[in-house]
Amino acid sequence: MIFCYINFSFLSILFPIPNKKRDKMTTLLIRTVLIYIFLISIMRLMGKRQLGELEVSELVSTILLSDIASLPITDQAIPLMYAVIPIITITAFEVGMSLLLTKARFFKNILSARPAALIRRGQIDKKEMMKNRISIDELLSELRQQGVGDISEVEYAIIEQNGKMTVLPKRRYSQPTCDDLGLSPKEHGICHVLISDGKIDRYGLKITNKTEEWLIRTLKKQSTTPDEVFLMTLDDSGQSKIIKRSELLL
Repeated sequence: MIFCYINFSFLSILFPIPNKKRDKMTTLLIRTVLIYIFLISIMRLMGKRQLGELEVSELVSTILLSDIASLPITDQAIPLMYAVIPIITITAFEVGMSLLLTKARFFKNILSARPAALIRRGQIDKKEMMKNRISIDELLSELRQQGVGDISEVEYAIIEQNGKMTVLPKRRYSQPTCDDLGLSPKEHGICHVLISDGKIDRYGLKITNKTEEWLIRTLKKQSTTPDEVFLMTLDDSGQSKIIKRSELLL
């Protein structure tokens, strides 16, 4: 907030503005920053879903939040609380409905769309396609985006609740698994970041139960230091990988 005020004051020196207008612009700037911070906090509370993964009720809530938040910014005669109270109300309602939907399937069937199988057991369901207003061209396009060039290779094509399509190929067209090949590979889990752009990630050390002393010893074996490392990761099996700055393309 202080930075924004200093920045605005610097601009007012370069471009002189009457005191009355300058006060209004300062007020507008402060209101905008406050609403922005408040909305970020509210959206974090509502969950981490991306916009493309929103269900209908969540999309409606997001649209309402943006409209309500813009009111005190565009009209300074409207108190900030006139936006804060409705935003809190909508957020509480949305969070409450989310909890209710996890407990009562009846409400979930009413408020949320069910997954729709456009292809079921290798056969196209024309009724579901018409119900979801999807043409055969759109279906083929979606399959191509999933890496499927021939519709006869598909066992199931399902539109999920978030609008995305899940494609399950027929067994003979799917990639062979380790069980199919009789292999027993070792699980590596996920990679945890220990060093990023020369900076030690202490959170990564914590969740991998490693110490900074262990990190330094490991780097010494590679004849390097944290400052020379662009990225260092450690997976769940204990294997570490190091990418040095000298290995990057410039």
